[in-house]
Amino acid sequence: MPKNFTLLVLLLALLQAYTAQTDILQSCWNKQVNPAKYNYLHLSYTEKVNQLYHSPEPWLQLNYEGKGIIGCNPTTFFKQDTLTRGKRTFFSKGQYNDSAYFYLDYGSKELSPVTKTMFTERYLLSLRYTPMQLIDLALREKFKVGKQSDRIHVVYEGSINKINLQVFVRRSDSLLGKISLLMDDDLYGDVSEHYTYNDYQKVAEIFYPQTIAISKKNAKVFDTVKITGAKFIDQAPFTIEKPAGYQMKDDVVEKPDLKIEKYSDHIYFMDLKHASTRVMLVEFKDFFLVAEAPLNSKNGELIIEEARKIAPGKPVRYFVFGHHHPHYLGGVRAFVHKGAKILAVPSNKEYVNYLVDARHTLNPDSLQLQPKRLQLELVSDSLTITDGTYTMKIHFLGEKSGHTKDCLVYYFPEEKMLFEDDLVWIKSNGEIKKANDMQVGLYTMVKERKLEVKTIVQSWGISSENYKTYIPFPDLEASINAK
Repeated sequence: MPKNFTLLVLLLALLQAYTAQTDILQSCWNKQVNPAKYNYLHLSYTEKVNQLYHSPEPWLQLNYEGKGIIGCNPTTFFKQDTLTRGKRTFFSKGQYNDSAYFYLDYGSKELSPVTKTMFTERYLLSLRYTPMQLIDLALREKFKVGKQSDRIHVVYEGSINKINLQVFVRRSDSLLGKISLLMDDDLYGDVSEHYTYNDYQKVAEIFYPQTIAISKKNAKVFDTVKITGAKFIDQAPFTIEKPAGYQMKDDVVEKPDLKIEKYSDHIYFMDLKHASTRVMLVEFKDFFLVAEAPLNSKNGELIIEEARKIAPGKPVRYFVFGHHHPHYLGGVRAFVHKGAKILAVPSNKEYVNYLVDARHTLNPDSLQLQPKRLQLELVSDSLTITDGTYTMKIHFLGEKSGHTKDCLVYYFPEEKMLFEDDLVWIKSNGEIKKANDMQVGLYTMVKERKLEVKTIVQSWGISSENYKTYIPFPDLEASINAK
């Protein structure tokens, strides 16, 4: 048999296979999108929502019960819902189409600002309730058949902005099985989300899933949505009127805004105004210690560069964070890359390892491009850092802080100064109010450990002029004694 004929047969087979895979997406669109082109699919639902939050320890979640209604067709989406936690109920409302996006956030009486990026990514809002709009987008944008296709699914790949999408269509019935997202997170790096669609039902001519299982934050958090009712309606379920002068906002590109102050011969404070965080650089005879690095690796690199300017050639030997929240730990990867020893309480060992080991391929930082081994030293009660002539003490406050279980504070005997993250809230003007639990915890520790403190310097909240971030110790004492 001629070689050219064999090649032709092979090419035709490949073309047939490709056409069959493309037809599966078209068939999926016919079943799950097309019947709603000229009206609205109206869905009622209940959901279990879990969210990571500003917690006392890493990975703790807030749990909500939700219910609401959805109105949708290929280009338009309406959602009205309530979320309940305990005795508190929160209401939100939103709508978008190809030209506008309005959103009334939980607890707000005015529309939230919407940026151009948010508008571009609007399709992702519907995924937890219906895959209709993303199926339509995949067909219109001609998502490519991906390498993960197998005998169960044909996988179509595309992107929205810098978010990578995979659409899994079942070969057996041409219904959508799953949608996967891969996106960049400042703290966690490459973050995946998965929406799995099950228990398909049919109303009129359209197929819709009754159960949506949602995996978030690299399978650290899970939600479930149940569709409790479905019907077609001729008109939108509600409308949000566009306020006069309402415009979509341009995306704001974060620009570093910093100021360095020399506090003493050994201590520098770097105010990163764009992160509302004060960083401390402590200069010893032949090394630096850095305390706090907010939000992301970029800020970590910025801090290291500024240390170089203060004392060229003097390395950052230690990095310490007051507790696990992103404003203090977010830049840790930059210090690992530079070979600094990371100081942490034992309960944070696993969390620090997770952040350091995270892949950052979508937005590579220095540690992704040049991996280094984590050097970790654990602080159980207190730790002294010294070069033989100058000394600082790191003290474990923990849950006595009234804030987190991993809280560390830093004391400097020579300056009689204590540096902490966000425990003291005393107004810049007016009467000093009664101390909150965080202030009581800090004050009690100072007294129990017999620390001589004249000034408390606070890391977070420097953008607010309403509260002091350089706090005379007598002010803290006055808050303890206030009625």
